[in-house]
Amino acid sequence: MAIGVLLFIAWIVFMAITVIAFIVWFFREGQNKDIEEPKYRMLEDREPEPWPGREKKAKCEDTTKREEEVSR
Repeated sequence: MAIGVLLFIAWIVFMAITVIAFIVWFFREGQNKDIEEPKYRMLEDREPEPWPGREKKAKCEDTTKREEEVSR
């Protein structure tokens, strides 16, 4: 029975540390700053922003397509 109690207490401590870590992450990353904007942002009629780090790849593909069109 002592092992069961110790495992239960260890589980509770682990869960408490995990919850505290998520709360700290939540506030440090600013996840609580503006919870209303994302649902309205999806309704805006504009081109989506490119993914970070993919701008160069997209430019490369555009130039390749243009070169193919010019060569025809």
